[in-house]
Amino acid sequence: MSNRRMQLSEEGKEILDLIADIMEIERPMAVKIALAKGIAMANGPISDEFQSGKKWTIPDNIIKDKEFLLYKHLIVSEINRPLNDDELHKHMLLFIEKGLRILREIHQNKTSMEDFRLAIL
Repeated sequence: MSNRRMQLSEEGKEILDLIADIMEIERPMAVKIALAKGIAMANGPISDEFQSGKKWTIPDNIIKDKEFLLYKHLIVSEINRPLNDDELHKHMLLFIEKGLRILREIHQNKTSMEDFRLAIL
């Protein structure tokens, strides 16, 4: 089991690149951190719209095996109902988009002396 391709918004891609640069990590790791942060900060399903400009494709298989299973169960728990594969990936993308915006907000609101990695926690 692994993630399928998902279409990240243009703004989401810009934030993803920013977060990857700041943390000096690869994009797949930044996607996983954004997904975790989006799930952690959500209070139920995400209803925001993140449609803007060109899309960027999150490749297949960046979240797989046990990680995918963990995220799947966290998302199902957050949504509070069973999800088919299409719904799961739709919600996964929404949590990633939301998580990226939360990470950007944390970065913008931290003081110059704070470590961004610690601020995320």
